[in-house]
Amino acid sequence: MLSEVANTGQVEGEPRHRWFTGHAVDLYVWYDDAGNILQFQICYDKGPHEKALSWNRAAGFSHHGVDDGESGVFRMKGTAILTGRAKLDLDAVRGVFATAAGKLEYDLHEFIMHKLTGSDT
Repeated sequence: MLSEVANTGQVEGEPRHRWFTGHAVDLYVWYDDAGNILQFQICYDKGPHEKALSWNRAAGFSHHGVDDGESGVFRMKGTAILTGRAKLDLDAVRGVFATAAGKLEYDLHEFIMHKLTGSDT
């Protein structure tokens, strides 16, 4: 189940964001100054096969693999980065999100589910 990370560091000059984390899923949400959602990213299948589904108001959806920065012998952990586009199973992502999103406030949950159902992509 997703729980919000308190006191998520904000970067001056960038949109305010929130971070929710769970065992297999992370959710990041960015807001404009009026409190409207600008974009969100659902990172799932955490570990060596992690993927990220991103949505933003201007460009819609994108889906990528994630290099978690863990690979390599005798290397320090690097920064996670998005890699090439990954095959998307939207039904699976919707299921992962629905299972993990139990504690999200209603409006946020409904906004993301609305986007994931393709009602307004």
